[in-house]
Amino acid sequence: MHVDGQFQVGAAPAQVFAFFSDPRQLLDCLDDPHTLDSVQGDQFSGTITTGVAFIRGKFRFDGQYMEKLPGQRISTKIRGSGLGNAVDATLSAALGAAGPGTTIAWQADITLTGQAASLAEHLIRSTIEKKAAGLFENARKKLESGASS
Repeated sequence: MHVDGQFQVGAAPAQVFAFFSDPRQLLDCLDDPHTLDSVQGDQFSGTITTGVAFIRGKFRFDGQYMEKLPGQRISTKIRGSGLGNAVDATLSAALGAAGPGTTIAWQADITLTGQAASLAEHLIRSTIEKKAAGLFENARKKLESGASS
């Protein structure tokens, strides 16, 4: 499943890149309760309590930054599993200078397997779109407020 969006933020591309390069700051943009257990170089791991419809629970995840082009582009792959379900996600953001700020074009490619994958497509899509858009909207708010400094 693919979802994407774009927004502008009043922060320089270098600041935006630094924000998205730090898994602590990025994961703090999640609306769901989570922990970050380990960060070693470009790899990180933790847990998140989330769900789709009636399937809710704690999921263990491992992530790794796959591409880091300072001030231009960043992407990460995340694999999570729990309750007999698994999710593979690739999150990426392309950064472009926009006056004194930055335009961020983001995308998320997500594959679900297990019980969650059997739910109606529109229910899954709606939940994933909401969670992905929420993550990037929270990032925008933090960047605008200067919380990433």
